[in-house]
Amino acid sequence: MKALGQASTVDEKAAEAAIRAVPDWANADMRYAPGIAGVASPTHRAVDSQNWFVARGDAPAAYFLKILHTDQSDFVDLERSVSAARQASTLGLTPAPLWHSPEMSAVVFDRLPETWHTARMDDLRKRNVLESVIAAKSTLHGSRPLGETWTVFDRIRVVEKALRDAGIAEVAADGWWMRECVGDIEAAIIATGFDEKPAHADGLASNIMIAPDGRVQLVDFDEARNVDPFYDIGILLNEAFQFDDEMQPALEIFEGQFRQTSLNRCRLYAIADDLFWGMWGMLMDRVSPRGGIEFLKYAQWRLLRCRMALRNPSFEFMLRTL
Repeated sequence: MKALGQASTVDEKAAEAAIRAVPDWANADMRYAPGIAGVASPTHRAVDSQNWFVARGDAPAAYFLKILHTDQSDFVDLERSVSAARQASTLGLTPAPLWHSPEMSAVVFDRLPETWHTARMDDLRKRNVLESVIAAKSTLHGSRPLGETWTVFDRIRVVEKALRDAGIAEVAADGWWMRECVGDIEAAIIATGFDEKPAHADGLASNIMIAPDGRVQLVDFDEARNVDPFYDIGILLNEAFQFDDEMQPALEIFEGQFRQTSLNRCRLYAIADDLFWGMWGMLMDRVSPRGGIEFLKYAQWRLLRCRMALRNPSFEFMLRTL
């Protein structure tokens, strides 16, 4: 690990500046090392922020520093993210945020022990892990409301504007058709009504950590807001499973029974979420300076899955049965 004053890159200098700004570390012998490398494909992990492991002297790294990439400023509100993480940490669902600076786009968390590992999709298919993840999400759903409420459709409108501003007319030849279909999903969900609950609102396996004894923690609350709980569960199931019969046991865990209408709502939310992230990936491919991240590959995969779901003969049935 490097000591303060040994920075040789722009990113290291930003990390040192953030570390020096933490009041409790002002006169401490702090060390740092690169954290998790950002990758969009085949897994989506550590894309929004540069991250670092931080330690006091020769002790093991006990802290995790994140510095938001500038190309994510339209999509991540650091104050909101930290507030949601702090609320979740009081419930025992995530490591506590210790310090943050909106000016530096930086936040420091307690770091989980090295024995914990990042979940993979096959982990989410294990009954005990899935039960723990759904229990954690349900606990958050039952807590006090967060400071902002949105739907995935609101997010789509944000990225649509960003695409127009970047001069991108369409993300695919059939992009207009996918957008119209997702508009039908929004209309159907609004017509039937939905709850708004505080939620992680993140379906990525990489934002779930698992302990050797099977305990789980949710990490990265950049997407956290008040949303329909079925959106929160739907995007998780979309990450872990491909077929309806695989998703049914998860909904039994969540609701205590399986209901076809709940599965339909989850699947429709997943379609809209795929469209959003596909559009986001196409935008990042155009505007992000980080050429080493496979934004285009990620976007094409999410758009492909969206397209396949919309072409499924059951799509119209799901729209009519919410």
